[in-house]
Amino acid sequence: ANLPASMHTLDHLHGVANRASLHYMGESQLKEVLQNLGKDRYPPQSLEQVGTRIAKVLEKNQTSWILSSMAALYWRVKGQGKKAIDCLRQALHHTPYYMKDVPLISLANIFHNAKLWNDAIIVATMAVEIAPHFVVNHFTLANVYVAMEEFEKAMRWYESTLKLQPEFAPAKNRIRAIQCHLLMKNERHSP
Repeated sequence: ANLPASMHTLDHLHGVANRASLHYMGESQLKEVLQNLGKDRYPPQSLEQVGTRIAKVLEKNQTSWILSSMAALYWRVKGQGKKAIDCLRQALHHTPYYMKDVPLISLANIFHNAKLWNDAIIVATMAVEIAPHFVVNHFTLANVYVAMEEFEKAMRWYESTLKLQPEFAPAKNRIRAIQCHLLMKNERHSP
């Protein structure tokens, strides 16, 4: 369904307003996640089969934010940023407030991938405000700050990730990588 532009669907953000011209690489790491959705109800399926299944169910229930978010995952894997954002606009329109962090963090990852750092920070911060105890939201925000080379802010968000989930290995690894990077940078600049 075509939704009119609104603050609700974040059309004021550059990445949403200009989604047709987004430079976006597919996120192949999401393929397995998508293919595992519903694996207890369906035999293993190809990415195309999963996409077809989502599309058919979405035709019957166009107001399902969950299905719209799943469709966005499919388009993210395929590298179709505009279609993914269209699905996420739909999801944001229909998602109850307390669950909006799910489509928001997906949108943040698209912006991160497209190097639209400021848009990524805005929507990831919105996700953290809605669900402050969800590890993925903190971790995503930290990853965007790393991409921006704002390492101190990234460290704070990785640390808050670990406060929520102390054994979250990806955050531990990123902290070590930043510490190494900063150490090497300092050694190069010291006499």
